[in-house]
Amino acid sequence: MGGVATCLYDATERILFTSHPEPVVLSTREEIEIYFDHGVRFWRRNCGGHKVYILVDYKNLTAELNEIEFYAEQVNRIVTECAITIVRYNGDLLQRMAGRMTAIKLHTPSNMYPTREAALAVVRGLKAGTVQMRPLVGV
Repeated sequence: MGGVATCLYDATERILFTSHPEPVVLSTREEIEIYFDHGVRFWRRNCGGHKVYILVDYKNLTAELNEIEFYAEQVNRIVTECAITIVRYNGDLLQRMAGRMTAIKLHTPSNMYPTREAALAVVRGLKAGTVQMRPLVGV
């Protein structure tokens, strides 16, 4: 089924918002790669080559758990090139579990929050220095 995210960049906050208004199901390596290629292209076109905070709404996103190793490699691509940190929210149990499994594979915090407001508060706290977390490091 595949699909791509809807991306919106707020340059004043240096936050790249990623959402999935329509269901996105990443079942194959090809679908996963297309999905992440889209994100990297958006970042290159819109973020001026600067790493940004990425806020991901997991609602309507499903990734195949049998491809979690490849999915983690693609997340690592985003971490290495584009992200100061990635903060995620929403999503069903399976997707939250996939996010946590990915974080374990990358030896990074999962940064999962129940709502957009909670996730955005974390990003703003990181920027203000009132919240600390281990930085993302490419593997």
